[in-house]
Amino acid sequence: MKYNQLGKTGIEVSALTIGAWQLGGPLFFDGKPDGHPDPGKENVIRMIHELGDLGINAIDTAEQYSAGESERRVGEALKGRRDQWVISTKFGYRVGEGGMRIDDSSPPTILPSLEGSLKRLGTDYIDVYLYHCAPDVEDLEAGREILEKAQGDGKIRAYGISTGDFQLLETMVKAGNVEVVQFPVSLLDPASEAWKIARENQLGTQLRGVMAQGRLSGKYFQKKPKFASDDNRSNWCADEDYSKFAVLAECLPEGMTMAQAAIKWILDQPGAHTICMGAKNIEDYRSAIAAVEMPALGAEVRSRLEFLAQSL
Repeated sequence: MKYNQLGKTGIEVSALTIGAWQLGGPLFFDGKPDGHPDPGKENVIRMIHELGDLGINAIDTAEQYSAGESERRVGEALKGRRDQWVISTKFGYRVGEGGMRIDDSSPPTILPSLEGSLKRLGTDYIDVYLYHCAPDVEDLEAGREILEKAQGDGKIRAYGISTGDFQLLETMVKAGNVEVVQFPVSLLDPASEAWKIARENQLGTQLRGVMAQGRLSGKYFQKKPKFASDDNRSNWCADEDYSKFAVLAECLPEGMTMAQAAIKWILDQPGAHTICMGAKNIEDYRSAIAAVEMPALGAEVRSRLEFLAQSL
């Protein structure tokens, strides 16, 4: 496994991070799925242990995922192993009474959210603590002071934001509120603005959405996906023609799958530190680990992939 320093934080992470949104079970808001089918608690714990044995040392979750169940499962899996792992979690989006969606990352909510996550995770510190929903600009200074105090108290090691709003990211970087950024990026959505901000400011990078909701997994090139009713993609991607992305596989090096190419294209980027994987089974993670060890994509392959992706 390859390991990278997460920006200027001093935290060393494996090139792959376990994404735990998929591992907590279903969640619904307004009758629409905002989670994933439940892979089973014991299966999740066993998989996390196996992935740790394979060299992965980072896991990402959030207080919202499965209304806290994701954090609880991560905490249970890491009992007796906490010092071997880098945990990142997020605050701001959460589940209120009656399943009500709450989007609030204002300063008064930060410490209660942090204490809740610490309790569910069964730990006394979190390595990377991220805004999950956008803060108001006028709250940035107060938010930073709270996070810096938590950092000084040893409750968090680094802080930042998970966002696809790159104007907000730039504003927060200028305000000193970001040490680590988690952002969506894939061959289909290169996120050049985010890369520029991250590199110029030496931010730690956690990259998510690498498979573009399964479009780049290769699993659905020949057959239409059938998403369960409790899978968020049943709402977002139900009418998508996944077969059109099969053209990307025509220029891959021999022995490399589409999913591995999608991973390698990200990891070849300067400043790429870790990919938050959304897999639900050990086989997909083993394939991803193999991708980490593969040589970088050649310039000709990269150029062809990018040309084809832009045309889709």
